[in-house]
This record gives sequence, C-alpha cells and structure tokens, in this order.
Amino acid sequence: MLNQNSDAMDVSAIRILLVEVDAVFRNLNSLILKSLGYDLVCCRSGVDLYRELVAHSFDIVLLDADLSGDDSLVLTQQLRGMHRTKALGIILLGSDDRISARIKGLKSGADAYMRKPVSPQQIHAQIESLYRRISLNSDQPTALLWRFSANDWKLFAPSGVLIELTHLEAKLVHILAAHSGQPVSRREIISKALNQDPMIYDERRLEAVISRLRKKIAKRYFASQPIKVAHSVGYMFSDKVDIA
Repeated sequence: MLNQNSDAMDVSAIRILLVEVDAVFRNLNSLILKSLGYDLVCCRSGVDLYRELVAHSFDIVLLDADLSGDDSLVLTQQLRGMHRTKALGIILLGSDDRISARIKGLKSGADAYMRKPVSPQQIHAQIESLYRRISLNSDQPTALLWRFSANDWKLFAPSGVLIELTHLEAKLVHILAAHSGQPVSRREIISKALNQDPMIYDERRLEAVISRLRKKIAKRYFASQPIKVAHSVGYMFSDKVDIA
C-alpha cells in the first residue's frame, strides 16, 4: 500500500474505466486500483468500452494497447474526436516497450503510455498527475452548437453555414443527432432510420451514404467533422446538436 499523506487527493472521487483483454492483467490491475481506492469499472473490449461510456461518466480510461491490430490507437483517436469524451484522460497500457510504440500511442491522442506490468506506485502517480491536469482544464468553454431542422432537412454548422440534406441523409442525421455523443449501432440505423431489415440489408449501402454525407459536410464546414465512425459499433454525431 502507498502511504497517504494529509495533502493527498480523494482518489475515491476519480472514476476509472479499465479496458483490458487479458484476464490476468485485468485482474491484476483491478486489484491494484481498487486497493488504492479508485472508483473502478472493468471491461475487456472496445465494444464494452462504448457501452460503459454511454451508460456512465468517467474521468480516466486505462486502455489496453495490445488490442488486436491498431484497435487501441483507433479507439483513442475516436475518443479524442467525440465531444462527450474528448476531455477524458487516456492512459495506454502496453507490453511493447519500444519508443515507436510510445510515440504511436501519444500521437493517437493518449496522455501517457505505460509498460505492463505497472507498479502501484507508477500507476498511482500517473493517474493523480493526469487527474490534476484534467481538473485544471475542466472550465474551458464548450464547443459551439450544431442545429438540425428535421422538417426541412437542413443542418446548420456552428458557424451558421447551411448544409442542405437529402431525405435519406436527413433521416440518418436525425437518428444520430437524437443520440449525440453516443454511438448508434448499424442495426438500429438500418431498422429505424432506413426502415430496412438489418438481416438482409447490405451494410455497404449504409457506408456509402454515410461517406457522401461526411463529404458534403466537410465541403461546407472545415473546422470539424461531427459524423464519426464508432469502431466495431456503428456511427455517432460527436458534437452537441439542437434538433428543431
């Protein structure tokens, strides 16, 4: 156990989401973090991560850097690109100690990269340091608002620029905007927005429509792209949006 002095922060107020595919490391890190007093939730995949982020709020995500392929880097980039999660603290935990792995992790948007296995002292110091930085930045102004007019199929960027949509594009924007900041599954989009059977619908058609919609938005508004791909789940409207 670490010695707690009188100036130590209340770690029980820090909500942490641990994403670890390996059961041994998941149990080990869970034991360490709980013994230190953190408010901890554990999961084992990117899909589980999104489900937890939809249902609960967290201060810091400890993300397994050893997810298959570059999944951890993609997830980190997506979390940084979403309005709801862009201020999250993100610490990658990986078995690769090469400098190149650390650089890739930091470039993807992670705040830190730590080599497995982590010691209680190291993870405690890193979490406390990161949480202090997050707290100092918590009073930054929020992003400007998008506006969507469902009746006449119009999307207004934060700058006020108008993006006229087709009927199909408007249906897609409507379901994503209704869940802004949260991923919407392809199945739900296909069944509720497109009124099609997800069992027989070719998802490539949905991908094509989303691609055209993103390009249309990008041509009219350069500052950001609100339509994001939610890895292994579906799509989301990442910024705040008012539906009229």
